[in-house]
Amino acid sequence: MRKLLLIFMVIISVVIIGLIAQLLNNESPNAPKAIAGVIDLRQYDLHNNTVSLDGEWDFVPNKLLNYSELDTHPSYLVNVPSLWSRYKLDDQNFTTFGSGTYRLKILINPTDTILGIKTGNIRMSNAIYINEKRIGQSGEPAEDTTYIQQNVPYVAYFSPEKGELELIIHVANFDYASGGGIIGSIFIGDQESIGKLRESSLFYDLITIAAFFTMFIYFAGSYLYAKLEIEQLYFSLFCFMVGLYSISHGEKILMSIIPISYEFLIRIQIISSISSGIFMLLYFYHALKQFSHKKFVKALCIIGILLLATVMLPISISSYLQTVHSIYILLIIFYMLYIQTIAIFKRLVGAIYLWLSSMAIFIYMVVATLNLNINLEIYSLPPLLPFICLTMLSLYISHRFTDSYLEKGRLTNALMRVDKLKDEFLAKTSHEFRTPLHGVLAISQSMLEPQESSTLTMEQKEKLSLIFNITEKLSHLVNDILDFSKLKEGELKLRLTNVDLYSVTHVIVEILSYIGNKDVKIYNYIERGTFIVADEDRLRQILYNIIENAVKYTRHGKVEISCYEEQGSLAIEVSDTGRGIAPEHLESIFEPFRQLEDASKGAGLGLNVTKELVELHGGEITVHSIVGRGTTFCVKLPVESIIKGQQDKQQQNKITLTKDYLPIAFPYFAERKMGKKILIADDDHINLKVLIDILAKENYSIIAVDDSRQVFEQLILHPDIDLLILDIMMPNLSGYEVCQQIRSNYSSAELPILMLTAAIRPEDFLAAFQSGANDFLHKPLDTAELKTRVRNLILLKESAETAIKMETAFLQAQIKPHFIYNVLNSILSLSYLDLDKARIMITDFATFLRSSFSFENTNSLIPLEQELTLIQAYVNIHQTRYPDQLAWDIQMEEPLNILIPPLLLQPLVENALFHGLKNKRVNGKVTMTIKNDQQMIDIKIKDNGSGMTQELVEKILSEEPSVHKSVGIRNISKRLKKYENATFHIESVVDEGTTVKLKFPLFLDEER
Repeated sequence: MRKLLLIFMVIISVVIIGLIAQLLNNESPNAPKAIAGVIDLRQYDLHNNTVSLDGEWDFVPNKLLNYSELDTHPSYLVNVPSLWSRYKLDDQNFTTFGSGTYRLKILINPTDTILGIKTGNIRMSNAIYINEKRIGQSGEPAEDTTYIQQNVPYVAYFSPEKGELELIIHVANFDYASGGGIIGSIFIGDQESIGKLRESSLFYDLITIAAFFTMFIYFAGSYLYAKLEIEQLYFSLFCFMVGLYSISHGEKILMSIIPISYEFLIRIQIISSISSGIFMLLYFYHALKQFSHKKFVKALCIIGILLLATVMLPISISSYLQTVHSIYILLIIFYMLYIQTIAIFKRLVGAIYLWLSSMAIFIYMVVATLNLNINLEIYSLPPLLPFICLTMLSLYISHRFTDSYLEKGRLTNALMRVDKLKDEFLAKTSHEFRTPLHGVLAISQSMLEPQESSTLTMEQKEKLSLIFNITEKLSHLVNDILDFSKLKEGELKLRLTNVDLYSVTHVIVEILSYIGNKDVKIYNYIERGTFIVADEDRLRQILYNIIENAVKYTRHGKVEISCYEEQGSLAIEVSDTGRGIAPEHLESIFEPFRQLEDASKGAGLGLNVTKELVELHGGEITVHSIVGRGTTFCVKLPVESIIKGQQDKQQQNKITLTKDYLPIAFPYFAERKMGKKILIADDDHINLKVLIDILAKENYSIIAVDDSRQVFEQLILHPDIDLLILDIMMPNLSGYEVCQQIRSNYSSAELPILMLTAAIRPEDFLAAFQSGANDFLHKPLDTAELKTRVRNLILLKESAETAIKMETAFLQAQIKPHFIYNVLNSILSLSYLDLDKARIMITDFATFLRSSFSFENTNSLIPLEQELTLIQAYVNIHQTRYPDQLAWDIQMEEPLNILIPPLLLQPLVENALFHGLKNKRVNGKVTMTIKNDQQMIDIKIKDNGSGMTQELVEKILSEEPSVHKSVGIRNISKRLKKYENATFHIESVVDEGTTVKLKFPLFLDEER
């Protein structure tokens, strides 16, 4: 591959050298030449053709003479075009500064056609005469420094009066150090051909200028917009300087656009020439940084800056450095070719474009240098080279841009996949965090209650409070992340309905009154019966975020909530007297992950989610704030129908909404024989219908009402109601208010209350519990979860009723009352945290009670299986209450179909569990071994508890009634004694544990 590249580059170089050689030998063999001051064009057709007047001219040095004076002064034959500093006059070179008269006799065929002459580079001023008539000039030549310099190409037309033309040109130069004279060819032709030559020269210049200035604007704008790649800036500046160079050279179009002095034009030429080299160098340095030499580039830049500084010198001095300028540019080009060649061999993508562009600009600069030094006309070189350079550089940049675009596309796709995975991870993780966070909140809150916290130290209370606050913030973050993810994915759909705005705001005020700052008063000025079409749950979330935010940032003062109609919208305002928000933060507070305080206040998603939800409703949210005086948030929602009025309008609206779903009057009754009775209160008829259908299939008797005030009426009419299902968002009285009033007459065991809420904030659940609810259920309802929670609460009530009715059985089984209450409390706590465990514990507890209170306990013998069931239920209860603190193991060779005395093993296991849990050094472990030993049953119950002294063991087994705690063990010992060969032993070691061994005769089940 490298050989192919080398061959390609050699071929290109050969072509370039050949092109330069051809340009150096650009004379046409048929072109007429001036000889001895005469050029004969009589054999040459000037119609639609131009002829250069190159050749031998007569030259009179240091004199500006007219036709009649020429013969009186000696003249010399000189070559035109050429610098006059190269003329040999009397074996001496003519000076660089001076003046002179050029003369050429032109022989043409007589014609009436208007002819024209086009000048090129005549340094530094000139005037042209045809047959003693001045036809054109640039500047004002003179024989001394009083001349006016201006070297601008022009076209002059004249009418030939005869076939012999005397062409006289006055030239003066007293400023340009390299010399004056006719440096560029002069052309003659008819008017049309000379006009075309002028137009073609202008066209080439204009195209070059337009191309480079266009690229300057494009790449400068691209850099200023993104500011990503500094090489774009340097390339744009390079294009600008090349464009400036082109507009100040050639036809010098700049002079016709802006009226500036020629001296200033020369300074522009110097600046554009040097600067284009510097910016080209910097562009390639940054584009090929890995191949560049920083110190060398820095040195070249310093030299360039020094050369730029010479522009402040007089032209007569700075022009001496013209050759230095050309060498400097060529040095830069050679260096660029060097690093580009390295880049090509290193297989840098697009490096060949850079190399070709440098070769093009190299040829251009070589030809320009030759034009200035050996009279090669720049327009003899096709103007393709600047475009080749520009095209190659543009292709390289486009190539890089395309690669960058494709790479960014790949990275974007990868980032989108990662972002999607991130969103999925956040959503799933947030869902998983919900339950444990709510559990931590519930437990920490319960421990902070007065009845629980009385045994805690102040430091412990502070730490618990810190745990609660941190968990609460995490719960907020989880909820915001879930909503943010749904909004981002467009998965959040609105369920529009007529919403009671007063009820929504009242519930929020109720919640914040429990958990908010007690020094802040919240005033709700929204009228009862104000309805708006919105998604009830999301409207509540919007207002909760805003009101909570107002309370949070108001230490003392008040928060006011109001609403009013404005141009087809309902405006809801929340004003506070807090610290206010600085003007520069007003716009940013709605951006995601923006907040006014440190990160401990949250992730900054709440207000962003609020804004998105408002806009999802087709509304807008604005904020006005004065620092130190307070803030006002205004939510404007479009009003499709606002209903103001009291309950009659509200009921009329409800009938219209739900007639197709539930065309019946309330209260609604669905009786079931022997079924538990449930009262349901919800103002959403669709939700009522769902609840009725689900629970009716479970054989429950249903009473349904859609007005919170009817709950009290039904409780009076039906005192046997087993469960109340209550929606929080109810007109007139909220679910919190109803619950509080019920708890003034009914305890949580006498009438369990299950609250329904669409909220997912811990504050809502906390407010529900503090108002007296037993449990809560989140909307939309999950059928299985609803059935389980209803069943658990009814079982809880049944368990409490059973405990009351079986007081006699408690005494018989020697069950301590506080055990029952502890189990009930555990069931209640678990119902908030883990429904499945709560249900299992209720089942085990019911099994335990049923077995303990069974009247079969008075029988002499019961199946071993029945006793083991009782024990297992008891063990399960303890393991649930003390997870990972108790190990239970029962070892039995095979299922034994035998009979044993009732309540023989359960008290022993209970005692062993007590000692196992009492051990503070290790987790408790109880092992029961049952063996069939030759018509005898051998049972051993072992624990690793704290153990007992031998003296205490003897006391327990004694007949002393004073040791009341050992009644159960003494009872077992006494009952076993009536069986033949039965034994009962206790072995105990302090800090190691206790083993109870008993043996009694085998009784088969059929013997009962």
